[in-house]
Amino acid sequence: MTQLVCPSCGGSYRKGFTRCSSCDVDLVDEATYKELQRKRDDPRAALAGQKTVAVLHASIAACREIEREFLSAGLPCFVDALTDESELSTAPGALKVGVMIAEADLPRAGDILRKRFAELVAKEGVGSFNTAAVDLEAAEVECPACGHKGALVDGACGDCGLFLGAPE
Repeated sequence: MTQLVCPSCGGSYRKGFTRCSSCDVDLVDEATYKELQRKRDDPRAALAGQKTVAVLHASIAACREIEREFLSAGLPCFVDALTDESELSTAPGALKVGVMIAEADLPRAGDILRKRFAELVAKEGVGSFNTAAVDLEAAEVECPACGHKGALVDGACGDCGLFLGAPE
């Protein structure tokens, strides 16, 4: 009999179960779990030959945090330095890194990040999920994190300090 396994924690379940009681993710068969493990163990090899994109540009620590989140969800990814000169910072000694995933996995990565954000909002009790673009050129900008309305201060919310970006 084929055993079902949680792709996140590796817990085994008998027939009849469909979701992991600890991780709240869909269970997979053993063959799928072994393939996911292979991809987690060597994500660069799993993505070899596929078109990859940087789904996040951030500090190494932030990229590693998202990398762990993606890998625990079975999404192959790796942190890499950005090599496109147009993406590199002009600050001396600055290194930009990104979380690289297969372009075909962008919708799944978006689902994982939306779920993660919703969990963080629920935990912190502030903010909301906003899919509308923020007009950084506007005289008054509404902060998607705290709801403050006002001019940006050096590209950041004047109330909570969330950096939204500098207008071009």
